[in-house]
Amino acid sequence: MMRAAGVVPFALLFAATPAQAHGNANLGDFYAGLFQPLFHFEYLLGALAIALWSTQQAGRAPFAICAGFAGGVLAGSIAALLGQNPASAAWGPRIAMLICGPLVAARVSLPIAAGTALAVAAGLAQGNAATGAELSQIARPVLWLLGLSSGAALLGAYANAATQRFPTFWMQVGVRVVGSWITAIGLLVSVVAARAR
Repeated sequence: MMRAAGVVPFALLFAATPAQAHGNANLGDFYAGLFQPLFHFEYLLGALAIALWSTQQAGRAPFAICAGFAGGVLAGSIAALLGQNPASAAWGPRIAMLICGPLVAARVSLPIAAGTALAVAAGLAQGNAATGAELSQIARPVLWLLGLSSGAALLGAYANAATQRFPTFWMQVGVRVVGSWITAIGLLVSVVAARAR
């Protein structure tokens, strides 16, 4: 009996179906767009770096950065759906990690116009790369666009809400530590991607 119990899991390994690199778990286009970063950590970390960096800004800058990023994601997604999706767009999330991760780790403040411009540029790259990777699976582009841009806006809103609710020294240190981790991961992913070319 014990031998049979040990053979069953081993036999199930050979019955596994092939894995897919990109999938949306058949959630529908809105939810596939909304949860796209959760299926692709490279996109999640790039967006998280922008969101965390916005929490370190003062005045109206957090709102401007988050709104600029969400608008950039929307515009980049539209460009990809219209066929403007260069191969270099895949570097967008990596570059966002490499630029915004150090800004978070060093707690750098920029003027609101410069910060918003950076967020819009990162959003354009992020939205274009995310949509370009999923073009073959998008059946309802409008729902996809709404879901993806809503996810970007919600990530910024939740990051700001969390840091405002817990404005302690340790929360600030934690945000900076996460920024340094995002930078390190971005560097590793970029090196691997560059060597694979």
